[in-house]
Amino acid sequence: MSDHDEPEGFDGEVTVEVAGEPPRSATAALAARFDPLAGHVVWSGRLAAELPLRSSLVVTTPHGSAEAETVERDAWGNTRVTGRGRPPFPVELLDGDGEGVPR
Repeated sequence: MSDHDEPEGFDGEVTVEVAGEPPRSATAALAARFDPLAGHVVWSGRLAAELPLRSSLVVTTPHGSAEAETVERDAWGNTRVTGRGRPPFPVELLDGDGEGVPR
C-alpha cells in the first residue's frame, strides 16, 4: 500500500454558499482520495446542514474554497456533497513536498 491509500480530509467549521441563499456556517467532515479509475483526486463529505438536493454550492474552509454538489440527505439531516475540482483543504498528493508529487 502506498502512503496515499488513506483519505485525507478536513473536519471543522465551513461556510456554505448556495445560489439565492445567504451564506451560512456548518460543521463539515470532508475527505479526498486518489481515484485510479478517474485518474485524479476526488473529494466528498457531509455537511451538518439541510440543503436543497442537486444544488451547486461553494464550500469554504480556512484553506480555500471549492465548488460541490449536494447529492443526498442522511437520517440525521446532514447533506452529503461531492466536490468538483480541487478540494478546499490541503491534500498531500496535490500539495506534496515537490519530490515527484504533482502540484
